[in-house]
Amino acid sequence: MAGLSCARTMRRAGFFVEVFEQDRIIGGRMATTRLGLETFDHGAQYVTARTAEFRGYIDELVGIGYAARWTPRSRLHGEEGGGQMLPWFVGTPGMASFVRPLAESVRIHTSRSVHTIERRDKGWHIWFEDQTSVGPFNAVAVCVPAPKARLLLGRLDELAQPLSRVRMTPCWALMVRLEEKVLPDQDVYSDMSEVIRWIARNNTKPSRKARGESIVIHASPSWSRETEDADPEVVAEELWNEVSHVLGLPPVRPTRMTAHLWRHGLVDHSLGETYIFSGEHNVGIAGDWCLGRLAEHAFESGDRLARAIISSLS
Repeated sequence: MAGLSCARTMRRAGFFVEVFEQDRIIGGRMATTRLGLETFDHGAQYVTARTAEFRGYIDELVGIGYAARWTPRSRLHGEEGGGQMLPWFVGTPGMASFVRPLAESVRIHTSRSVHTIERRDKGWHIWFEDQTSVGPFNAVAVCVPAPKARLLLGRLDELAQPLSRVRMTPCWALMVRLEEKVLPDQDVYSDMSEVIRWIARNNTKPSRKARGESIVIHASPSWSRETEDADPEVVAEELWNEVSHVLGLPPVRPTRMTAHLWRHGLVDHSLGETYIFSGEHNVGIAGDWCLGRLAEHAFESGDRLARAIISSLS
């Protein structure tokens, strides 16, 4: 989300922007995937707004039908912010809708994995894993997880060195489809065991259509770290068995289930700065991990980096 937020701000200022995304779809953990006929938000589960700017963006999304408020049955619904409980919002019909307006009027290239960025006389050049390149560009915004940013910016120590403070952890996500409802009385559960961090009825979110039950489960950071190299099918079985145990579910076999590893899914220790930028080189870094772990942090980080680049190029 940080990269698209940065791109939108620069595009609105009149700059030509190109985005290179290594995945097939944009948005990072603001992700929605399909399993059979059902869709699952297997990354970010919801968003909250602590600033007027991000709340304005959410209101914009709600107004055009890309987002809606989610009020699940849960003892932990809402989050503290400024002394009040913050409402939860989700993208409609999936979390991926949250980034759609950010991508408007921006040229985006998907399935393009960046290997190296290189400064030459006329500007920055981008080299990809397939050994092709593009450029020159006047400036570059690196909006990837901190460990990947360190690899890309290894030659620029002033930018790469501060990233050593950032710690990110993996997170296994399990998507489960059941023919009938089996979860007890809540729609959301949190920190159920040393293995399970999050359980949610995905089909209770607005604009989701499901014949039975679609469930998203996130494993704890410690368990995900211990099993990050495990076979996804083995992980899926272990996570579902743990969920069945902690919730006391009747014996039931999911119609379908699959596990996905977010290798840099959670922020354990943030950078503590909104972004990093070198005016000398016109290259900067942004991401949720700069400020914390929230989608709002990614939105703010990308926007502020864009403003720094605009100021440098103007």
